[in-house]
Amino acid sequence: MSSLQHIPSANNEQQPINLKIQEVKLLQEELKHLQKAIPEAITLYQKTVSPIAERIRLLQKEKLISLDIYIHEIKFSKRELEIVDVYMYSEIEQWIYENGNDKELEDLFSAYAHMPFEEHVRKTNTPFQDFFSDESNFSNDTEPQPNYKKKSAAERTADKEKVLQEEHRKKSIRAIYIDLIKTFHPDTEQDADKKSEKEEISKKITEAYGNNDLYTLLNLETQFLEQQTNRLQGMKTETLKSYLAMLDNQIKELKQSIREYKSDHDALFIEMSKPNAKPEKQLRKIKKELQEGIQILSQQIIILQHVDPGIKSDLLFEMERQISKVR
Repeated sequence: MSSLQHIPSANNEQQPINLKIQEVKLLQEELKHLQKAIPEAITLYQKTVSPIAERIRLLQKEKLISLDIYIHEIKFSKRELEIVDVYMYSEIEQWIYENGNDKELEDLFSAYAHMPFEEHVRKTNTPFQDFFSDESNFSNDTEPQPNYKKKSAAERTADKEKVLQEEHRKKSIRAIYIDLIKTFHPDTEQDADKKSEKEEISKKITEAYGNNDLYTLLNLETQFLEQQTNRLQGMKTETLKSYLAMLDNQIKELKQSIREYKSDHDALFIEMSKPNAKPEKQLRKIKKELQEGIQILSQQIIILQHVDPGIKSDLLFEMERQISKVR
């Protein structure tokens, strides 16, 4: 099977079509790679790093509980307790946000925020709660009405252009399909091996036509119809431009799909999925950092559990520093 680069005698108008087809192919391969590589990266992460991350999560909770015990064992001034309150409810809120509800920490939060945790949740979600509880916003008897807005002349022209382009797209796809299916129909072949090959190609052509997939049809044409180069050479300029516009749209759609797929996943997994990435090496580095974090948290918990009044000033300094960072 010949490659795209070997299409003979392509004129200046035909060459951009071949380049666009190659760009579509690269984008399809990139999307396919991401759809395979990212789930593999997530599985690898869950297998090698998640147990350590879970240990970190539990130690962070244990540290908050140890802090609470320390605070109740040591005397703090009113001003110092104000710092403690802000620090504790901020840290507990962050833990719950990252890890999910926890009754023990929700009770601690209520003590330092001086309000029930449920009330805090309601307050932070006030705009949404008010909207959904306001009966004037919804009616059980009527469906929401669309917000109609008069379109500008440019928007109307663009809409017409889209309709015309879609009609031209369907006509062009049908024209390519008819030419291809005539050429590769199994009934036109007497040789058994060639007949079988044409049956497979016909299936691909029919599937691509059913999916309105111009790229595959054009790719099949460039791969299998080199012996009919007069068809490529004889294309009208208008048809060539139409093909280019359609391929441009397909390129835009593929790029958008890649952007959306990446936005749905953590940057770490995208980095691990790059063609030349070394995910095992990346995860070893993460594991090392997490293990260092485990050591630090374990030491902090031991110090807090000794309830040493001498660490109070350092503790308050660190609390104020963390509060200022958040603000």
